[in-house]
Amino acid sequence: RLSYAPMPRPPNILLIVADDMGYGDFGRFGDGGPRTPTLDGLSHAGVCLTQHYSGSPVCAPARAALLTGRYAHRTGAITPQEVMGLDRIHPGEVTLGDSFRHAGYATGLIGKWHNGALDDRFHPNRRGFDEFVGFRGGWMDYWNWWIERNGSREWGDGTRYLTDVFTEEAVGFLRRHRSEPFLLNLCYNAPHSPLQAPDAIVQPYLDRGIAPGAAITYAMNEVMDTGVARLLEELDTLGLAQDTIVMFTSDNGPAMRLRADQVPEGMGVDTSRGNAGFRGAKGSVYEGGIRVPMIVHWPGVT
Repeated sequence: RLSYAPMPRPPNILLIVADDMGYGDFGRFGDGGPRTPTLDGLSHAGVCLTQHYSGSPVCAPARAALLTGRYAHRTGAITPQEVMGLDRIHPGEVTLGDSFRHAGYATGLIGKWHNGALDDRFHPNRRGFDEFVGFRGGWMDYWNWWIERNGSREWGDGTRYLTDVFTEEAVGFLRRHRSEPFLLNLCYNAPHSPLQAPDAIVQPYLDRGIAPGAAITYAMNEVMDTGVARLLEELDTLGLAQDTIVMFTSDNGPAMRLRADQVPEGMGVDTSRGNAGFRGAKGSVYEGGIRVPMIVHWPGVT
């Protein structure tokens, strides 16, 4: 009589993407300003790639390159200009969502899309993602937000911070799909403008003498870091930590100056801060614009 061992379950994938977060925004690589204890710990416990490059120094093309594994200009996503239709991934391109869904995974995208904002043909649900909760454009207010849930719109009440909303939506996804392999692409919009963060988290940075623009940016990242801790805790609670590859990266380098309407009233547009000594920032093809962090964590493997 023959007996067969069951096939091992394929690993889950949790791919977390920050928006405009540079090396210098991590506590591990920063100049003493930022606080990101969870990400710092994850980078020590897993693998921190030292030369990970984005496919573009700006948002939509960078995301298209990450989702397809191809040069962004091949995909049709050339610039972030959604009103011109230049943020779209051509329908013939195969995305991570397509590939993993074909392999039997549950697929979800939570947060920022920006690869086809104004045309339903390019909706995440049509690009391989069974579930989508987020917004399709380039930015969103963190307090007075609205998001889509698989095509239906929902509005915030002005009290829930959007980064926390995305974290809780991701926790819900993990719980719903705990018994099957999943790919979750969690795309936080932090620390992209508008510069908004809870006052209680911003104030300690200001008290240390950090300039307002950098202080709010660091606070936005700290909220995101806390969200990553929440997700790691949930994976452990669900018994999925050993079976889940967690990755964290950014779409491109940090933004150092913003439009005047993207910052709090009375504050300058300067968000200059350290970037681990790299030259350039978002929008530049110097290292500071395209060399971004990538952490890969798989307990017992990496």
